[in-house]
Amino acid sequence: MFIPLLEVLEDPMFRAAQPEVLAAQNKIAVTKVRWVHATEILDIAPLLRGGELLLSTGQELLRLREEAQMAHIQALSERGISALVLEPYTRHAPITDRLIEIAEQVQLPLIRLHHTVPFVDLTERINRAIVSKQAAILQQADMLSQRLAQRIATSGPNLTPLLQMIGDDLGLPVSLQSLDGQALVASAGEPSDLVVSAEEPGSSWNATTDIVIGGDVAAHLVIECRQAEEAEYVSMIVQRLGGIVSLAFAQHHRPSRAQLANHALMHAIIENAGRHYLAERALEAGIEAERPVCMAVVQSHDLSRLRAQLEKALQSEVRTGCISLQNNRLYFLIELDPENPRRSRDRCISRLRQTLKDFAIECAVGPMVTAVTQAPRSLKDALMLDRFASVRATEGRVRDASEYALERLFAQVGDTPAANGFVDEVLGDLLEWDRLRHGELVPTLHAWLSTGCNVTATAAQLYLERQTLHKRLKKIFTLLGGDPRESGTILHMHLACRIQLSQGR
Repeated sequence: MFIPLLEVLEDPMFRAAQPEVLAAQNKIAVTKVRWVHATEILDIAPLLRGGELLLSTGQELLRLREEAQMAHIQALSERGISALVLEPYTRHAPITDRLIEIAEQVQLPLIRLHHTVPFVDLTERINRAIVSKQAAILQQADMLSQRLAQRIATSGPNLTPLLQMIGDDLGLPVSLQSLDGQALVASAGEPSDLVVSAEEPGSSWNATTDIVIGGDVAAHLVIECRQAEEAEYVSMIVQRLGGIVSLAFAQHHRPSRAQLANHALMHAIIENAGRHYLAERALEAGIEAERPVCMAVVQSHDLSRLRAQLEKALQSEVRTGCISLQNNRLYFLIELDPENPRRSRDRCISRLRQTLKDFAIECAVGPMVTAVTQAPRSLKDALMLDRFASVRATEGRVRDASEYALERLFAQVGDTPAANGFVDEVLGDLLEWDRLRHGELVPTLHAWLSTGCNVTATAAQLYLERQTLHKRLKKIFTLLGGDPRESGTILHMHLACRIQLSQGR
């Protein structure tokens, strides 16, 4: 449940602190807050889901160099937080014009508090209001679910009156739709004349949930809303109704042979069944056993809405039945073009990054394998990415297992002491320098190596001036005993940097 940022700013306790909007003023009126969180941690971005209002004294942020502040603001913006609120702990740590400029560029609302306010009291007050709204909505959903259950118990699983009860309670059109979007059953009443673009993630104002039967999605329960705020409210209700409607629909639904075959194949892949069993299931599903494929997995709090976006983005590579929801994860099998499977996989990842960039998700795409019977290995490598910190600034919310081949290799064949010993042997002097001076030599070396030793690209990636970068590289070469391009140790250096950064040591 979200509440408007304007509502938060109008809270008496907030107004008493005299908030001043420094950047992205135009976003204030349309921004929603999912949760309020107080923190001084700089590396918090990967832990956020989006919609958070962050409160901070700026004690750590305002001490950073300008380029590091820029990177921090960029990271928070990419995670989709609602706003960053700073209450500077001292006049000697000002909010610089450059910091405000960066926040404006990435359209992240930046707010300064001119008077002290207890963060604990403020977070408790606002979060209590959010939770209260959620509780009221869920209570309405539970009462409606009870009435639906009573209807099923007394009059049977007739779907039309059930949908009519939902429609009457919410005052909105309700329908049960097949996986290809065809209406199976609908409540009475005129649908709204709203027209939205289906190509833009999050633009649809329909509230939708999956109707799951036997672990497989059989249909979608769709409630048509009139505006975005209404869809947000109704989405919480429709999630609670999915189970009771699934119970009724199960009495009418008979899965096709293709649906059963696809479900059996996905279950076999997730459970890592034997090669012969997988080959049989692939044959039943109509997939060539030697077809190149890769697996992907998504974790999110909004999996039902994501499923539709994934099907739309990868409709030519992912069959409807080859997306499976299990253990709060969404698994999907991507069939790659046999003529050029690697390029096909790259295109899929690009489309996923574009489609999912506005969602609070974690998506991992496993490496390509040359046969469906090897799909469990691709899935295993995709799930392994949870162990590694992000080392690529451009990967966004979709991580590519192929970019972590070295880390995966060490995780499978090397023990941690051996890996740590290797890193210390290769980068020992740089690590000690960074530790004593809170330096950034190892991340700088990694960025330089990752760009093919391109100074211009490295400076842009790290938000550094070229002169500052040259100074760092000079210090790095001094500590390493020379330029690694001349000593033939580039591979050693790059591998050691990747291990160091992925372990977050």
